[in-house]
Amino acid sequence: MNESEKIAALFEAFYDGECWIGLNFKQAIKGVDEKLAARKKGDAFNSIWQLVNHIIYWRKTVMIRLQGVLGNPPMPDFYQPDQPDKQSWKETLNHFEEVQKELVKTIRSFPSAHLDNASPMKGQTNYQLLIGCLQHDGYHMGQIILLKKENASSEC
Repeated sequence: MNESEKIAALFEAFYDGECWIGLNFKQAIKGVDEKLAARKKGDAFNSIWQLVNHIIYWRKTVMIRLQGVLGNPPMPDFYQPDQPDKQSWKETLNHFEEVQKELVKTIRSFPSAHLDNASPMKGQTNYQLLIGCLQHDGYHMGQIILLKKENASSEC
């Protein structure tokens, strides 16, 4: 297994495999319905829904940068629909799964020999870009878990 395949395997484990941090994304999001996903602690805080879309946004950004372009996807960051409903939440989770598959495919096909090359972001290699994305995902998954627990305990 080359280095790109090893990194792709880490993203697979993060999504629905044996993840080093204990939970994977699918386990963390299990039981979150559209109401819980949309709930915000206040205007200064993000909802679970916004965090999921933020992870999607940055994964798409990483795929753009792996093509040698310093750009962002044509979608808003931290997006949450004005009228969140069950269908929209399902579409968000399906979008996450699609982006997951696309990112893993992109990483697997990325030449390992180019991992130490500079990414479009100044002072960053492609390797740092990918590992940074994985760290970013883990950080926000932790926030999702805390929001889920906090909201569950406040309903008691």
